[in-house]
Order: sequence, then structure tokens, then C-alpha cells
Amino acid sequence: MRKNRKKHVHHKKLFAYVTNFGEDTISMIDTKNDKVTSTIPAGSQPDGITISPLVKHAYVSNTENNSVSVIDLSRHKVVNEIPVGEGPVGLAATPDERKVYVANFGGTTVSIIDVCKETVKHIEVGDNPFDVAFSPDGRKAYVAVTISNFIAVIDTKKESVIDGIPITNGEFPRDLAVTPDGKKLYVANRGRGEPSTVSVIDLKENVVTNAVNVGIRPNGVAITPDGKKVYITNISSDDVTVVNVWDDSIITTIPVGDGPTDVCITPDGKKAYVTNYNAGTVSVICIKNDIVMTTITTGKQTSDCAIGPSCYPL
Repeated sequence: MRKNRKKHVHHKKLFAYVTNFGEDTISMIDTKNDKVTSTIPAGSQPDGITISPLVKHAYVSNTENNSVSVIDLSRHKVVNEIPVGEGPVGLAATPDERKVYVANFGGTTVSIIDVCKETVKHIEVGDNPFDVAFSPDGRKAYVAVTISNFIAVIDTKKESVIDGIPITNGEFPRDLAVTPDGKKLYVANRGRGEPSTVSVIDLKENVVTNAVNVGIRPNGVAITPDGKKVYITNISSDDVTVVNVWDDSIITTIPVGDGPTDVCITPDGKKAYVTNYNAGTVSVICIKNDIVMTTITTGKQTSDCAIGPSCYPL
């Protein structure tokens, strides 16, 4: 009988998990058919999201109540709420999925969550840290420190700041992403409302080497798994800039929905999902052709996204 069958977790079917800041939920989009299959209750004002398949959990920053919700992906429910720093926004799981780093934008710290023990440690980084990214080997974390206008470099073994990289060709760094080969870091500089830049950092020397002129108020950054393209969301020009990693030239600009804030890319490199905050939608981009394939209605004020398994027991 079915009830006596041994359960196993299916990891092949992937979903885009999208935070809906304005209605305290997460929309779950099947990346195969681009349909919303489930809506999961979350904490208060959910913003950033990351996934650790190691423990089959999603971690969601709740800006209003200074916490991170732990969501069981097999049961689609919040199973814990972990206090962190003030105004948490961006967060990311380490490559080994054992820890989650949380940028506390309302303060000066990064909170480090041990996903197995659910303990928390705090590191001082500077004024208004916004986002976190890791080197491919997990040895370093890079934190965009917005008001201080630099990138804090954290030694993840020592869990301490070991360097700071000034942003010399832009203002107010937000999201950031490391190339798969670990050689470059791309940083979206939100600026003051005019067309702004993405800073390109050489991670061997820890210096800014280039600036790419993009749209108005760039925010989200994602790099394709093959390391060839960077996608940057421009909140106030309602488009996505696509950059060639080889020479940092602009390939194209893709119109999307109203207020694009974040972008995430499937592991096979075929699709990019863009959250349109003002529209409450997600634009799905075909990476091969750089065109919008479809637009999905999700929830009020869609903010962040992450790709991960459903972890449904079968």
C-alpha cells in the first residue's frame, strides 16, 4: 500500500521562491511551467530569502520584527523565528549550506546563523549592510555596506572582517554577486536616482577595476552558472541590464515590470526570474534570447527570490 512505501525527497523539481513584502507571504513558482503552485505564510514584511537544501529549509528576513523565519520546505510552514540584528534585508547561505549570513540594514552588523544548531553570532561591518555573497570555496563573504560605501570582506573560518574594498565609482552599494570562477565581484550601486553604475571588483587584488553604466537605481544582481552573463535589475527604469562578463560590455537591456528589485537564475542557466516590486509580478526571461517569456502575478510588493527544491516527501 502507498502508506507503507519508503519516503524519499525529490530534489529534481525546482521552484522559484518569491517574497511578497506587502502581504507577508511567499509565492512558490514551478520553474517547469511557470505557475504559482502554492502560497506560504511568512513573517512580518518578508524581504530577503535563501535556501539550504542541507536542512530542507528556506530562510527569510523579516524587516519589521528583526528576525529570520525558518520555513520547512516539506511542510510549507514557518517552524522557527530567529532573532537577528536591526532591519535584516539580504541574506545568503554558505556554499556548504551550514550557515546563513544576514545583512542587518537597520544597523551595523551581519548575523551568522548556524542552520543545524540555530545559534546566532554577530559581526560588526559598518553602517547599513545590505547584501551578502560568498566566494565559490566559501572561505570569504562579501558584504555591501551601503552608507559607508564599501565592501566588507569576512574570513568565514575566523568569522571576522579582514579587509574593506572602497567603492570608488558609485554610491550606495546594494546587491552583489561573485562569478563562478571567483575572480570578479559585481556590485549594484543604487545611487541617488540618476542612471547609476555596477562596480566590477578584482577579487585577487580586492580593488575596483571597472564601472558599467546601467539603468536608474540598480539593485538586484545575478550571474549565469556558466559565468558568461550578469543580470542587473534597475528599479526606476523598469528594466534589466545584461552584461558580458568577459569585457564588462552591455549586451542588451530588457524591459520588464514596474519596479524590478531582484533576479535569480535557474541552475541550468535557461531562465532568470525578476521580481517586480510595484507590479506584484515576476518576469521570466529566456537567457538564450534575452526576452521576457511570460509574466506571473504573485503577491503585493514582490521583493526577493531564490531557486530551490520543493522537498515534498513522495
